[in-house]
Amino acid sequence: MEFLVDTGSFYTILPPELCSRLELPFQQRERVVTADNRTMTIEIGSAHIEVDGRAAAILVGKMRVPAPLLEVSALEALGFKVNPLDEVLEPTRPFPEIPIL
Repeated sequence: MEFLVDTGSFYTILPPELCSRLELPFQQRERVVTADNRTMTIEIGSAHIEVDGRAAAILVGKMRVPAPLLEVSALEALGFKVNPLDEVLEPTRPFPEIPIL
């Protein structure tokens, strides 16, 4: 599955259809501010994600978006950063390593 990486977002955002297909549980609702400065309430849940052999539990928001968005806290949990010149993910630490809370 392909994601658009959004380093300005806290929650990984998935379209409702994908959330249904993955059967993700959503336990609560949160108010969020979008990139175009709209305030809205979205459902929040959790999911397990794996990227390049690195796996972590992350927070997921359900919202109508054109493409799934992978956000900054997921990158931190997985031990990645974005190389802005090459537009690729790069490891920040060896993995597996227990994330620092």
